[in-house]
Amino acid sequence: MSSKRTYRVLGLMFLALTLVLLPGPAKSAMWVGGELGGNFISSSNLSVNGVTVSRDAKFQPSVIGGVTLGYDFVNTGFAGYNWPTWMQYFSFAVDFTYNRMDVHLGNLGVNNVGASRFEGYMAAVTFLFMGHYGFFPDTDVPSGRVNPYIGVGPAILMSGLDLGSVGEGNRGATDVALVVEAGVRWVCLKNVSIDTAYRFRWAQPSYGLDGATLKVANVYSNSFLVRANYHF
Repeated sequence: MSSKRTYRVLGLMFLALTLVLLPGPAKSAMWVGGELGGNFISSSNLSVNGVTVSRDAKFQPSVIGGVTLGYDFVNTGFAGYNWPTWMQYFSFAVDFTYNRMDVHLGNLGVNNVGASRFEGYMAAVTFLFMGHYGFFPDTDVPSGRVNPYIGVGPAILMSGLDLGSVGEGNRGATDVALVVEAGVRWVCLKNVSIDTAYRFRWAQPSYGLDGATLKVANVYSNSFLVRANYHF
């Protein structure tokens, strides 16, 4: 992803964060947030047409950031609906995240790989179905100030690698990933909350080459996120 596109993503994050300055109701259906954190990918094997070309390739830690749009199944706020009472413990969210995916090749399984490092990126659209429960309710926040939650769902993972050092140019792929997130939502003001979360993402991206396919055996991403949300 180019630097210009990266700046656009960061700009959207800043816009989402500025929304927390606006007033809003105590319990709202919709929320928007901006998130930032660290991303760590476990070592993995790289293969071409089933032949391992790099064992235990290491991924460089990176910053991950994005924007989120969520919906709580409550009957107040924007798009509120008279849901059954038990649905107040569930939410749905869609978010977009971006992080670098720079890989340092490990033990080479073949002798003709003329590179030691590939630069890359990951951009994901994630769909999370979330369950949560609130503790420490008060008059301003009857749903609870502290809300542990867990979410699970699929993601559309768009990634790319710069393989110019081995004569293959820039290669991209779109794959389905699995995402699990666990965290705690801290309701600071009537319409402002902060999430502290851990996100796990699993995928097996593959990239079409000239007459071959480069596959990453498993991409296990571990992200630690802080998210600021505005509820409306």
